[in-house]
Amino acid sequence: MDYKELMKDWKSEDLFRFDVHDLTSKGLNQETTDFLSNVGLPTSVAPYLSFVGDLEKELRSVFDTYETGEVGHKYFLSIGTDGAGNPICIDIKNDCQVVVLNHEEDFSSTFMNSSVVELFQFLTLYKSFVEDVIGVNGEDAFLDANFTDKQYEELKKGMEVVEDKALRPNTSWAQELKLLLVNRENF
Repeated sequence: MDYKELMKDWKSEDLFRFDVHDLTSKGLNQETTDFLSNVGLPTSVAPYLSFVGDLEKELRSVFDTYETGEVGHKYFLSIGTDGAGNPICIDIKNDCQVVVLNHEEDFSSTFMNSSVVELFQFLTLYKSFVEDVIGVNGEDAFLDANFTDKQYEELKKGMEVVEDKALRPNTSWAQELKLLLVNRENF
């Protein structure tokens, strides 16, 4: 995989890379280990997502982080949080797919992406969407949900090309796209 192509829209300092030696004992597949150690994840990015950064260099399970007592939570490695404080996790029992666990509903799982690679591509598309909206429509445009149908459709089509499965009903990204439209109606 050409990591340089994936990283072209990011400044190196915006991405946190994990130490490959820390990842090898976590039960991750090789693709996930390679990606997290060579490319990494942005520490903070739209839509209100935060990923592991300098203060938390080690991936920890939801079982350990939240002391849930639920044995199944040992297989969810937390890589970040969404805007509501829900953990974004790698599900090592399910081919290292990325999920969001709702902490207010006993950590019920919602599919996000099939891998960290697709997650990164979605984050890149969303970053470009935000930059375009601000560049064309003004400094507060994204916060005010001031985007055009064309801008929205370009984001959605880009996501469909990367991974249409991530836009199926009741997935994290489908909910995010729906929220964009709801927010635009309310502004």
